[in-house]
Amino acid sequence: MKKSLLSAVALTAFIAFSGSAWAADILIGVAGPITGPNAAFGAQLQKGAEQAVADINAAGGVNGQQLKIEIGDDVSDPKQGISVA
Repeated sequence: MKKSLLSAVALTAFIAFSGSAWAADILIGVAGPITGPNAAFGAQLQKGAEQAVADINAAGGVNGQQLKIEIGDDVSDPKQGISVA
């Protein structure tokens, strides 16, 4: 009895939490030198990532979910890159 009750509670929690996860967007993180000495490469990286996300979302997303992009600027500095990651 105790084991089946625990299984039922675990299954209910799994279903409840998995249902809310399907409604969320898929967050994609991109880190690069948006500013600093390599900003030209960072601008290309940012534009490419944004265009890829726009193309995927226009085609219906991934399994019906839309992608959302988060850009992080590491300023071409390894110490800053750790923070961004």
